[in-house]
Amino acid sequence: MSLMPWHAYDTSSHGYFESYEKLQFARTHRAFLRYLPLPGGKCLDVGAGSGRDAAALARRGYQVTAVEPSIGLRTLAMRAHPDPRIHWIDDSLPELNVVMGLGERYDFILLSAVWMHIPSPQRKLALRRLIQLLSDGGRLAMTLRLGEPSPERVMHTVSVEEILTLANELGLTIIYKSRINKDSLKRNSVAWRKIVLSTSLRV
Repeated sequence: MSLMPWHAYDTSSHGYFESYEKLQFARTHRAFLRYLPLPGGKCLDVGAGSGRDAAALARRGYQVTAVEPSIGLRTLAMRAHPDPRIHWIDDSLPELNVVMGLGERYDFILLSAVWMHIPSPQRKLALRRLIQLLSDGGRLAMTLRLGEPSPERVMHTVSVEEILTLANELGLTIIYKSRINKDSLKRNSVAWRKIVLSTSLRV
């Protein structure tokens, strides 16, 4: 039986939690700050991990739905960030069935270090789901992990070209594309690209 992509996050929850909590939202996602909605908007953090980003968004005045399928990480995150503006959910891409069932639309969706866990054949469905969850003119911010896969985790190769092709096919507008960024955890074999996509206003 194949392992779920988040199996390693359950077996080594404390290590990943401590590693993620060392980084600051405003620094790690500085390029995304200009794309955040007005205070009071709704945000969806898919693959919320330690809760670092969800908590930062809540402190900025947003209502945040935080999706994390690893029970180990989710338990630690809820304990560390007990903010009533964060609604924690056990769910995962590509379907996001639980989130879809809420009937909400989000002004800003964050996928930080998530896309590499989704197999390439499932990525079009995943992006379509995210589009369905975006509000009119909403923004989808993604970090794409480049480099060698981690041997202890289930990962798949990603590329900027692939996500931009999918975005064009599904009618998303590309509003930001970063250069290659060094890894915040100082891993020489890992680099990142940041992408922000937006929906057009629905008529």
